[in-house]
Amino acid sequence: MIPFKYLGFYDVPRCIAVHHGGNLLLLESVFDEKIDDYSDNYSVYVLPDSVEDLLQSASWEFLGSMGANPIGQIRVASVKFDASKRLTLDPSCLDALLG
Repeated sequence: MIPFKYLGFYDVPRCIAVHHGGNLLLLESVFDEKIDDYSDNYSVYVLPDSVEDLLQSASWEFLGSMGANPIGQIRVASVKFDASKRLTLDPSCLDALLG
């Protein structure tokens, strides 16, 4: 289990920043107006280390939409969180994307 930071929570964290495999990753599950619910998937982005300071503020949820293309998606249900769903996660779900 590794620590993460999150912004937005609805049943689970919906925007997560986590260090794994030497990368700073953003996992983002956005609200879909058409289905009136959150996506069942996280889009996963590799962020430049230069945005690390933005993670200290509450304004970093835009990072996934900075024009970056996701490296892939993972099912929200495949992410194993600690009991509170707010502190740590099992990073094994990300390993296939990082190859």
